[in-house]
Amino acid sequence: MATYTTTDGVDLDVRDTGATDSGRTLVLVHGWSQSRATWDRVLPLLAARHRVVSYDQRGHGLSGKPDHGARVARLAADLREVTAHLGLRSYDLVGHSMGASVGWSLIDSFGTGSLDSFTVLDQPSACVVQPWMTPEEGAAAGAILDFPSTEGFVGAVGGPEAHEPRHAFLTSMLSTDIPADDLAHLFEENLRMPGPWGARLLLDHAMQDWRDVLPLIDVPVLVVGGEVSHVSPDSQRWTAEHIPGAQLRVFTRSEGGSHFPFFEGPETFATALLEFLDGTPGPRA
Repeated sequence: MATYTTTDGVDLDVRDTGATDSGRTLVLVHGWSQSRATWDRVLPLLAARHRVVSYDQRGHGLSGKPDHGARVARLAADLREVTAHLGLRSYDLVGHSMGASVGWSLIDSFGTGSLDSFTVLDQPSACVVQPWMTPEEGAAAGAILDFPSTEGFVGAVGGPEAHEPRHAFLTSMLSTDIPADDLAHLFEENLRMPGPWGARLLLDHAMQDWRDVLPLIDVPVLVVGGEVSHVSPDSQRWTAEHIPGAQLRVFTRSEGGSHFPFFEGPETFATALLEFLDGTPGPRA
C-alpha cells in the first residue's frame, strides 16, 4: 500500500503487488462509484504471473475526496501521474466501465505510447445519443440515453440522498442471483463516493463520445462484454469492430458475465485476460 499525491493535491490510495520477473505490469482502473477493492478476487490470480497495480481513483474508495476534478480527463491525468511515479515505461491497461473511458481519454490526449495493451471492460464508446448521431448510430455504439433521461438519471443516482437509486443501479449491473453478502460489499464501496461530486463526474462521463478514438488505437486490445450485463454485448462487438485488430470476449451467465465478470467469475476472467496477454508482444523496449 502507498499514497501518491497528485499535482493538484489529491491523495490516491495505490496498491502495487505481484510478480515482477515477467516484465509485464497490469494497471487496473475501476469504474464509476466503485474502488480497487472490486479487483480483490481476481488480483491474486493475475499477480501470480505479473506485477499488478490498482488504485482508488479520486473521489472513490480510500482516496481523497476533493471538490474539484470531477472529469474523466482529470482521471486520465491521474493515471498518467501514477504510472510515471511508479516508473512504468509501458504497461497493460485494464479499464472497467468508466475506467475504459479513462483509457480512451489518455489515448485521446497522449496517444498509445505508454500502453502495451488495453482491455476495455464492458463500456460503450458512447452512453448518450448526441445531436450529431442518428438514433441508429447511437444504439450501435451502446448509447441508451437521451439528454432528458441523462439529466434524470444523473440526478437520481448522484444526489446527496440517493441511497435507494444507487443501490438499484448497482443491482442492475449484477447477476440476479448474486449472493447478498457480495452485493452488500459492492454497495459499501459504492457509498464511499460522495453523491454530489459523483453526479458531476457521471455527467461528464456519460456525455463523452469516444468513437473517433477507437480507430486510432494501435496496440493489442481485448474488448469484454457480458451476456447478462446492463451494457448490450452488441455494443462491445461494435467497439471491437472499430478498433484495428481487437479481440472480443463475451462472458456467458455461467461464466459470471455481468458488468463485473472479474468479480462474479474471477477464475474465468483471469484465464481469458492472461491468455490474451500471452498472445501480445509484451513490454516495449
